[in-house]
Order: sequence, then C-alpha cells, then structure tokens
Amino acid sequence: MKSTKEVLPFAVILLAVNGDINAINQILKHFEHYVIRLSQKTLFDEHGNAYIHVEEETKRMLETKLITAILRFELS
Repeated sequence: MKSTKEVLPFAVILLAVNGDINAINQILKHFEHYVIRLSQKTLFDEHGNAYIHVEEETKRMLETKLITAILRFELS
C-alpha cells in the first residue's frame, strides 16, 4: 500500500536550511494540518456540548519551534 503523504523535495529542505523564506513557508504549509491538530483543545459550552478550539498561541509556538529546528538543521 502506497503512502498518500507527499514528501518535501530535498531542494526545498536545502533552501530552507539556508534561510530561504519561501522554502520555510513551504515547509510550514506542508506541516500546517499537523500543527493545527497539535494545537486543538476540546472545550465545552454552557450546555455541555463539546467543540474543538484551535489555540492560536500554541499554534504560533509550534510554528516558531519548527522554524528554529529548520534553521538549526545540519545537512551532512
């Protein structure tokens, strides 16, 4: 069974590691759904109904950590 996930091209990773803003944005877009999923929190309204809320502060923190990891990544 083949994976349906697309792999980032090596050229994009190389550019991102070297600080290219467009490549970093492309990586952020690639991981956007995962970051949103990690940022979700289940809350309850006044009637006890559950709903999903995306914590924007958590999302921004995860994106910042991803950018930091990209810029510190060493290709050898």
